[in-house]
Amino acid sequence: MDLNTTIWLNIVTVILLADAMIAAAMIINKVYKKGRMQTFGKNREYILRAVSENHAEGSRKIPFSFYAEMRQSLRLDAESCEKMKGLFDIKKAERKALRRAESVFRTTRIRGVAELGMLGTEKARHALELGLLREKDSSVKLYMANSLSEIGDSNSISVMVASLFNANRFYREKVNMLIAGFGSEFNDYLPTIMTVDRVEIVELIVDFASGHFSALVKDYLIQLIDTRQEKLDWYSRMYGSDVDCCGNCIHRSLMVGSSSTIKCRYKGIRPGNYVCRRHTLLPVSINSGENYRQVVYKACRILAEYYPAFLDDEKYLKSADQTIKNIAVGALANYRSEDRIVRLIGLLTEEETSRSASKAISAIIEKNPGYINAVADALAETENIVARRELARILAGKIEYFIMKLTKGNKEKAEKIIFEVLKLGRSSEIIDFLNKNKNLDIEAELIRIVRKASEDLPELEHTLSIYLNRVLLEKCGIIPYMVETEKKEEKKDRNLTTYLVELLVVMTAGPFLIYAVRHMDTLRTLPLDDQIRHFVRDFNYGFVFYSAAINIAYLMLLLFSYINVVKQKRLQAVKDVSMLFKKKMLPSVSIIAPAYNEEKTIIESSNSLLNLKYPDYELIIVNDGSKDDTLQTLIRYFNLIRVDYMFESSLKTKPVRGIYRNPARPGFTVVDKENGGKADTLNAGINISSKEYFCGIDADSLIEEEALLRLAAMTLDENQETPALGGNIFPINGCQVEKGKINKTGIPRNCLARVQMMEYIRSFMGGRLGWAYLNSLLIISGAFGLFRKDRVVGVGGYLTSSERYEKDTVGEDMELVVRIVRSIRELGGSYRICYAYNANCWTEVPEEIGVLRKQRYRWHKGLIDILYFHKEMLFNPDYGRAGIMAMPYFFIFEMAGPLIEMGGYFMAIAAFFLGMMNYEIALLLFVTTILMGTLVSMSSLMISEKGAAYFTVKEVLVLAGYAIAENFGIRQILSVWRVGAFFEMFRSTGGWNKAERKGFSSAQTADR
Repeated sequence: MDLNTTIWLNIVTVILLADAMIAAAMIINKVYKKGRMQTFGKNREYILRAVSENHAEGSRKIPFSFYAEMRQSLRLDAESCEKMKGLFDIKKAERKALRRAESVFRTTRIRGVAELGMLGTEKARHALELGLLREKDSSVKLYMANSLSEIGDSNSISVMVASLFNANRFYREKVNMLIAGFGSEFNDYLPTIMTVDRVEIVELIVDFASGHFSALVKDYLIQLIDTRQEKLDWYSRMYGSDVDCCGNCIHRSLMVGSSSTIKCRYKGIRPGNYVCRRHTLLPVSINSGENYRQVVYKACRILAEYYPAFLDDEKYLKSADQTIKNIAVGALANYRSEDRIVRLIGLLTEEETSRSASKAISAIIEKNPGYINAVADALAETENIVARRELARILAGKIEYFIMKLTKGNKEKAEKIIFEVLKLGRSSEIIDFLNKNKNLDIEAELIRIVRKASEDLPELEHTLSIYLNRVLLEKCGIIPYMVETEKKEEKKDRNLTTYLVELLVVMTAGPFLIYAVRHMDTLRTLPLDDQIRHFVRDFNYGFVFYSAAINIAYLMLLLFSYINVVKQKRLQAVKDVSMLFKKKMLPSVSIIAPAYNEEKTIIESSNSLLNLKYPDYELIIVNDGSKDDTLQTLIRYFNLIRVDYMFESSLKTKPVRGIYRNPARPGFTVVDKENGGKADTLNAGINISSKEYFCGIDADSLIEEEALLRLAAMTLDENQETPALGGNIFPINGCQVEKGKINKTGIPRNCLARVQMMEYIRSFMGGRLGWAYLNSLLIISGAFGLFRKDRVVGVGGYLTSSERYEKDTVGEDMELVVRIVRSIRELGGSYRICYAYNANCWTEVPEEIGVLRKQRYRWHKGLIDILYFHKEMLFNPDYGRAGIMAMPYFFIFEMAGPLIEMGGYFMAIAAFFLGMMNYEIALLLFVTTILMGTLVSMSSLMISEKGAAYFTVKEVLVLAGYAIAENFGIRQILSVWRVGAFFEMFRSTGGWNKAERKGFSSAQTADR
C-alpha cells in the first residue's frame, strides 16, 4: 500500500468518525435540551410561586437568564416583574449587561441593550440614553429606544427625540410610535419642540396625533396644513444644502434657536462638550419635500377623523391639491350635518372627487339607513354618468333592501332601481342573492328584471352565464358558460436552444481539448488503447477534483450557516412579543396563496393562514382557474359572497373573474381568475393586496403560528433594505394536522418522502442560511417568502407573458429574487436578502416517483431558464457577490453539475469494465462523492437540530440513516432527472405542472 492510499484511508476514517461524532452530538444536544427545559420548568414554577406568595426577597437566587426567558415566554405585569427582580443578583446582571452594551460586536451589543431594558435601573437608563446619542448603527439604536420605552421614564423623551435627527426613515417611523407610547407625558413635552421646523419633528407630532388627539395637537395640525405650500417652497429652496448643526441640540431643558452656548448634559457629543451655536434646520433626506407632503396628508386624515368640521370649508373642498380635496370630501361623513348627503351627492358629478364622495355616502348609510331613499332618488334624477356609476355602486351594497320590496304593493321604484343597478354593471350582489334565495315569488320577480336587463346588455348575459347556477340560468333562458381550457402553445426560444447547444458542445469537447493540451507530446506516438486509458484516468481524476470542490463549497456554506443560526438565535432571544406587537414595529403583510386544484387541502391551509400570530396582515387566496371544486369549497366553508371590489392593476395578468369576501372577515379575500400559471396568479394577488410586504405561500402548505412573526422580525436587525426574506420548508407528510394547525411534527412514513425530508434539510439549513450570511442568497422558496410590494411592482412582478418582459418562467421564486437584486445593483443601492432558520412552512411532498420526477424536471428547467435570462450577471463584478459568487455557483454546480456528474459516473463504470479502475481512483471517488456527501447531510441535520428540536431521537437516527443511504443511488437518480430536464429544454420550458395532492388531515402521523 503506497503513501497516498494510506493518506486517503486515514481521511476515510476521519470522515466516518466525524459522522459518528455528529450523530452523538445531536443525541447529547437533545438530552441537554430536554434537561434544560425541565430545569426551566422547575424554575418557572418556583419564580411564580415566590412572586404570588410575595416572598421574592430573600429567596434562593436564580440566574438572570431565567428571568429573561420568563419575560419572553410570559406576559407579566410591571408589579410581578419588580418582584421577580429580587430573585437574582441585579447588580451583577447590570454589570454584565453594561459590558455587553459597550461591545464592539453588534449582536452582543443588542443583547446588552435588551438586558438593560429588562433591568430598568437608573444606571441602565442613563447608559441607554448616552448610547442612543453615540450609536451609529440604526438597528442597535432601535433596540436602545425600545428599551428606554420599556423603562418608561419621561426623562428619556428628549433623548429619543434627539435621536431622530438625520436618522433614516426606517428608524424614525418606529421610534415615533415608541415616543408616542409615553402618551400624556409626551403631550406635556410637546411645547418644547412644536416650534422646530424639521421634517423629523413634524412627522413625530403627526404620528403622535394619530393615537393621541388633544386641543394642542389639533392647533398644530391646522397650522401645518394651512402653511403647507409655504413649507414645501422652503424645502425646495433649501434642497441640497449642508447641515451646519450637531444634530443633538434638542433636550428636555433646551429650546432650539438660542444663540447662546449651552452646555450639553451628555459628554462626548460632537462638537465637543457643548451644543453648537448655529441651528440651521435643513432637509434630512433627498425627498424631504415629498416626505413633508405625505406628512401633511396624514395630518389631514387625522383631522378628518377627530375634527371633521374643520375640513368642511371651501378652501379644502375646492383645494388645488387633489389629495387634500378628497380627504375633505371624505370628512363630510364623519359629523352630523343636515345637508351633507345632498352636498356629497353633488360632489359625485366631479370625476376627481366621485370616489371619495361615494365612500362617504356609503359610510353615512351604514350609520343611518334612512338616507338610502335619498340616494335612490338621486339615481333616478341625475343624468351625469360618473354620478350614476357611483350611486349604482352604493345601492348595490344595499340591493337586498330593494329586492325585498318586489313582492309588496309599491314595487315600481324598487324594480327601476334594480334595473338601473344592473344596467350600470353592478351585478355581483344580485347574482349572489339569486343563488342563495329560497323565496319563489321574489325569484320570479327578480328573474323577470334580470332577463329584461340582459336582453340589452350582452356583457351582463355573459356574467350571468358564468356565475348564476344552472337551474336559474334555464329559467332565464341563458346557456351556461363552458370554460374552455386554453392550450398554451409554448414559444420555442431559439436563442436559448443555441445557448444550450453551445454549452453542451463546450462541455463535451472540453475534456478532450484539456487532454490534448496535457499530452501534446505523446498524442501522436502512443497507441489508441493507451490513449483511451490515459483519457479515462485523467477524466476520473478531474471528476474527483470536481466532487471535492463542490463538497468543500457545501462544507464552507455549512460553516456560515452555523454562524448564522447562532447569530439569529441570540437576536431572537432579545425580541419579546411586546416589542414585536408595538405599532409599526413590523411591516404590514398581505399573504397571497395561489391555489390550483387544491380542493383537498384548501380549508386546512386557509384556517392555518387565518390563525397566524402577527399584528397586521390580510389573507388573499387566488384561485387560478381550478378544474376541481376549490372555489366552491371556499365559498361554502367561509360563507363568501361575490363583490365588486375595485383595485389598481399595477401588474398585467389574466382576467379576474370575481372577488369574494365575507363582511365578518374583513382581512380575508378570495380571487377567482382565469388560469395563467403560478407567477400570473401571484401577480393578480399583488394587484389586490394593500399592505407594505406580501408573503407568497403555496395554498397546499401550512406555516407555523409564529413563522411570519419570526420572518418579519428579521427586518429589525438590518441597516439596509430587506426586499426579500425566506423561511424553511419541511415535508408535512407524517405530521398530525387538525383544523389548519400542526399538533405534532414527525418524519414521513413513505421512504420517498423521507428522502425529500433529508434533502430539504440539507438544502435549506446547509445552503440557504449560508448564502444569506454571505448576502448572496438568490432563492426564496415559492412556498414561503416575504417581499417588499413596491420593489416587486417596480421590477415588473413575477415573470409572465402578460407583463413587460412577455416571458413565462417555471422558476418564478428564484427569478424574482435575481431580478430584484439585479435592479438594486444597477441603481447603485444596497440590500440584504434574509433567511430565517426557524420560520417554518410545512408542505406536502410527492410520495410517488413519477410525480417527484415531474417536479424535479420543472425545478431544473426553471433554473436553466433563469440563468440564461440573466446571463449578463454571470462573473460580472458590477452585480457584487451575486455576480461573482452566487450566479457562477448555480451555473457550474447546479446547472452544469449534473452533466459533469453523469459524465464522471459513466467514465467510472467504463474504467471498471475496461479494467482501468485502480485502487487509488476508486478510493478517491468513494471519499469525494459518497463520504463527503454523507458528511454534508449529517452536518445539515445537526444544524437543523441546533435551531429547534423538530424530531425525536429515533427520528434523528432514521434521518441519519437516510443521509447515508441517499448517496448510494438516490442522489444519482436525481442527477439523471436533471440531465433529462436539460435535454427536454430543447423541446419546451414546461408549465406549472401542479402535482396531484393527497391532502393532509389529522390522520397523518409520523412513525414513532
